[in-house]
Amino acid sequence: MADETLAGCSLEQLVRALKNAREQRSLTIDEIGRLVKIRSIHIEKLEEGDFSFLPPLYVFSYIRKYADELGVGNEAQLEQCRRELGIPGTHFSVRPAEGAGSSPETGGKGRKVQLIVGAALILVIAIFLFKYL
Repeated sequence: MADETLAGCSLEQLVRALKNAREQRSLTIDEIGRLVKIRSIHIEKLEEGDFSFLPPLYVFSYIRKYADELGVGNEAQLEQCRRELGIPGTHFSVRPAEGAGSSPETGGKGRKVQLIVGAALILVIAIFLFKYL
């Protein structure tokens, strides 16, 4: 289904488009459920517009998988649906701040050195405590 038919997308419009795309491809609910690894009953509830069967984050995940499989919608439309479900915007691909952890140039050696020095320090303290206490 073409993305332009979803202009001004809402959650209900997107799931209607998903159902239409599934039917145009002559896929049953069981078949699409197997393709996207979502239980058939959940596909049925999505297509009925019932989003109360699971927490919103799971519902959104299911809609995204379903849409990806059928090529329906785009990121902006899915983002609008995420907002309608009340899921706060999060970006899980945020890069760490400069200087946090090891840099690619050191290949993670800085962290290893810190661990070795820390372990050696603990060992020295343990020997001191054992010997003098």
